[in-house]
Amino acid sequence: MKFLVHFYAAISALATVVTPTAVLAGFALVARPVRKPGRLIDRSPLLRRRTDTRVRALVREAEGALNLLGIQHPTKWGEAELRIWDLAERGRWAVSVSLLLLSLITICTGALLTALVDHHWDMAMEMWLPSYVFFLLTVCYIQLDLIAIRRGRSPAYVQWAAVSTLVACQTQRDDSRATSSTTAQLSRNVERLSDALISYAQFGVSRKSGSRSALLTQCGSMSHRLESGFEACLRDRSRVSALAEQIVGLIDALGRQEPLNMVPPEDSTSVGSVPVEAPLPWRMVLGHLLAFLTGAGLILGFKALGLSAEYLVLLAPLIYLVVQIPYLATGRAPIALRRLPHLTPPFSDPGSENEPHTSGADTSADPPPPLVPVPRRHD
Repeated sequence: MKFLVHFYAAISALATVVTPTAVLAGFALVARPVRKPGRLIDRSPLLRRRTDTRVRALVREAEGALNLLGIQHPTKWGEAELRIWDLAERGRWAVSVSLLLLSLITICTGALLTALVDHHWDMAMEMWLPSYVFFLLTVCYIQLDLIAIRRGRSPAYVQWAAVSTLVACQTQRDDSRATSSTTAQLSRNVERLSDALISYAQFGVSRKSGSRSALLTQCGSMSHRLESGFEACLRDRSRVSALAEQIVGLIDALGRQEPLNMVPPEDSTSVGSVPVEAPLPWRMVLGHLLAFLTGAGLILGFKALGLSAEYLVLLAPLIYLVVQIPYLATGRAPIALRRLPHLTPPFSDPGSENEPHTSGADTSADPPPPLVPVPRRHD
């Protein structure tokens, strides 16, 4: 029993330090994608050879798919980018599994201690709840780390997604292997390749607005062509060769480092029609987080002073004012606390009042326009 208590204290202290630090680092890496995972794996000769073997196997499988489809191979496969992505995925997997094991060990140890004592509810509140918080933070970190790697390694992400889609085209073209599951797999690969193209346009080459706009135009057009090619495959499965040819052209353009030659200029779409990923409202997120921490600190402080619930009700205005400080510091106010818009009825058209209404016309087809928020005028 004493060993379990000391073990839980040690593992809980470790999780308290490691898990929140990892989550904060995940937010920072998503904001500025500079994550370079897999560097420790690359230093090991054995793991490096395994990475090279996995990359060569993937390339050979893609070459076999092109041979089956009767399509010429790309000039350059980009094995260096595929190797970078394989190292990044294995590094991310190692960190994620380590954090998950840490949180699961904390949960299991707390559950065992709770079962061995008499006051189950008190032990559950003191041990289980922090353990589940560690688990939720770990899941949040895994999602953030995935986004950070896809942004920080977007060129390698595009290459890997393109080669994986070629392998999926092979199974779809083969009469003996084509099933509904292979169709769904090809659909997922095409969607992932489209997502990789948009990430590459936003984070893979340049942060200047002009270059990003041109890349977004090209990548959006290429994504539209891939989706159209997949829809054509759903109508006629033999059209999968045309989809594979488009992917080979994409790999060739990236291999030549000419991303603006993915699609001919006459087939490019406008930037306004490209689905651009919206930036995260970091100051709003920081304001909510600081407001939560401020409110929790006030409650804990009142509890430490021994104040009862009646005093908390009297101090509600002070709590409200203190919680607003983080929003004022970050320059962002939550939507619920903003000034309500002034609603006014829509302006009526004077000419429409004098126009006679046709009898028998369906007036229900023209409902009155809804009220719209009009900003207040400051005279």
